[in-house]
Order: sequence, then structure tokens, then C-alpha cells
Amino acid sequence: MAAPAASQDPDVSSGSVGVAGSDGAVASAAGVGSGPVVASAAGVGSDGAVASAAAVGREARLAAGTHRRVADVVATVLLLVLLAVESVAVGGGIVFLSMAFHSCAAPGNTCDVGLGGGVVTIGPVLVVLVLVGTVVGCVLRLVRRRLAWPLVLVGIAAQVVVFFAALLLVDSAVQHGF
Repeated sequence: MAAPAASQDPDVSSGSVGVAGSDGAVASAAGVGSGPVVASAAGVGSDGAVASAAAVGREARLAAGTHRRVADVVATVLLLVLLAVESVAVGGGIVFLSMAFHSCAAPGNTCDVGLGGGVVTIGPVLVVLVLVGTVVGCVLRLVRRRLAWPLVLVGIAAQVVVFFAALLLVDSAVQHGF
């Protein structure tokens, strides 16, 4: 039997893999065959078929990557649900900030209604844009088999920044006079 050609996979080193003893018998861990088999880069599968080490290596890498992929998808989905809940809360909180303008009728208070109205109008739109952008970015990263959960964390942080920016702008639009 001729030795198989060298592997094209850069992760697999060339040389004898699975060789036991000086006669080149397949390692006893495989449990198959007692005759002299040249096992240069060959392994024995569960059904007794001889497979190349490159294929066995790829299977091992795919199996290890599958668990990481499942964990990434689960973490991404859970964080996206958290982001959606946070988006509803932040959007409602920004609209709730409009109540600060009820004190504008009090004597001594001055309000920049244009700034406050703009913040209360544009704030929820920014919240939706961050949510949609994060979901689209995560879907694209998952399709490309890249980690997506860090992008959701960025989206969560962006929602917090949008809320506190709106809070500061509304607070600067209402001047309380005592």
C-alpha cells in the first residue's frame, strides 16, 4: 500500500502519525488490525476505515468550534433580549423627561422649549437606531461566524450614553430660578 500524499493543511505536521513499533503497525489504541500497515498520516475510524490525519484534525477543530459557536449564539440572543428591554426603558425614560417642562410656567423658571422638544423627539429615534444597528451588526457577524456578543455590549453601553446625554440636555434646557 502506498503512503498517502502530504497534507495540504498547515496545522497538520508531516511525518508518521499513529505508528507503533518499528514495523509501522497502527497504534493499539485504535484496536483494529494487527498486520503491518503503513500509517503515515493515517488513523483508523470507528468503522475500521482508514482516514487521513488531516480529516481527523479538521473534525476535531470543527467539534471544538461548534461549542464555542453555540455559546456565542446563545449569549448574543440573551444579550439582545436584554438590549431590547433596555431600549424600551431608555425610550420611555427619555419621553418621561418631557415632564421637566411642566415647571416652565413657574415664576422665575426659564426653559428652552426648542432644545427640550428636540431632545424628547430625537432621543427615542436614536434609541431605535442603536437597537436596529446592533441587531443588524450581530446578524452579520453571526453569519460570518465571528463573535457577536461583544457588539451587543457596545449597543447596551450606547443606550446608556444616549439616555444620559438626553438627561443632560434636558437638564440644561430647564433653568430653575429660586
